[in-house]
Amino acid sequence: MSERFQRLITFMHRYRTSQLLAAFVLFWAPVIVFSKLAGEIIEREPIALDSLILNGIHALASPALDLVFLWFTTAGNVEFIVPITVLIIAFLLYKKQRRNALIVAFGVGGAAAANLILKELFHRDRPAFWQSLITETGYSFPSGHAMISAALITCLIGLLWKTKWRIPSIVIGGSIVVMIGVSRLYMGVHYPTDVVAGWSAGLIWALVVIAIVRGYAPRLKNWLKK
Repeated sequence: MSERFQRLITFMHRYRTSQLLAAFVLFWAPVIVFSKLAGEIIEREPIALDSLILNGIHALASPALDLVFLWFTTAGNVEFIVPITVLIIAFLLYKKQRRNALIVAFGVGGAAAANLILKELFHRDRPAFWQSLITETGYSFPSGHAMISAALITCLIGLLWKTKWRIPSIVIGGSIVVMIGVSRLYMGVHYPTDVVAGWSAGLIWALVVIAIVRGYAPRLKNWLKK
């Protein structure tokens, strides 16, 4: 029996079937969503729902909402995400949680790099339905704010999964990710499909990183002890 097969058997015995099914759905659902949206973008066909949603959101614009969503879109900027990520990694290293620090570093850093690559691959122009409160350059698909924030929060939820902070991290973290994504729509700098694709890609990337670091990195076992 091969070592890889033995690890798989151990994994199957360790988790209940329901947990495996939930993990399977959690991973493959965003894969399917991203693949579907990517196919639509490759075909260069206009997506009617995109403009419908954007115009509907813009109709609700007000000075108060401008301030709220400007704050959330700023919270998703690289200038904000990078220092937060560095502080989290530094804290985890201070607590001697090297494996968790590696998850956050590769989860967020890898998502940022993957987003740049995906944008160059799809070459989707940003929407221009109205004069935005902010200026953005570069391509639109998938949303970097949505993808990187989703990756960061997914990594943090993964780290807190077996603690009493699991539910709060899901509720608070998930709400922040949603608000950052919606802020990009409110600002008119992304299509809804950009944001949904960003959420999906960020979730996929973070789950892959968590799985690799925690389950398939035996050579790093000694160094990655908590």
